[in-house]
Amino acid sequence: MVELRELSVFDDEEVFMMLQNIGNDENAFTNPVKGMSYDDYKQWLKQQHNWSLGKDLPNGYVGQTIYWLYDNGIPVGIGKIRHALTEHSRKFGGNIGYAISNKYRGNGYGTIILKLLLEKAKDIKLEEKLLTVEKTNPASKRVIEKNGGKLIDENEERWFFCFD
Repeated sequence: MVELRELSVFDDEEVFMMLQNIGNDENAFTNPVKGMSYDDYKQWLKQQHNWSLGKDLPNGYVGQTIYWLYDNGIPVGIGKIRHALTEHSRKFGGNIGYAISNKYRGNGYGTIILKLLLEKAKDIKLEEKLLTVEKTNPASKRVIEKNGGKLIDENEERWFFCFD
């Protein structure tokens, strides 16, 4: 059974180990947990939980909710939904992002996690759903297109997609 679970301050070592299999900055997806100690990870979970509630946000940040993709109880990926777009995120990240653990790539999980994140975005009535993709990452472009993303712009480095 594949499911999306919201980050919890009680998330354990299984999630921590999955995050160690995703680079710090792969295809413009930021994973600050890579290389972090387990104790620091536990603090990071608390920080991310607060940010999802709009608490203690650094200047220029917006609320963001993090989700884990599980398959039969095993965490295989991470997804993020920013609750609003900033000028920076419009150009460099959008408000929905995802990454799959290196161990589980090539199994269709990217398509699944984006589908589930789009459902969450609809549930929380996210006004805009924008994803940006580096042109060095055609696999992610295909995932977005499979999920109904509409190409609305591009530059030398990125494609820009939106969803209804």
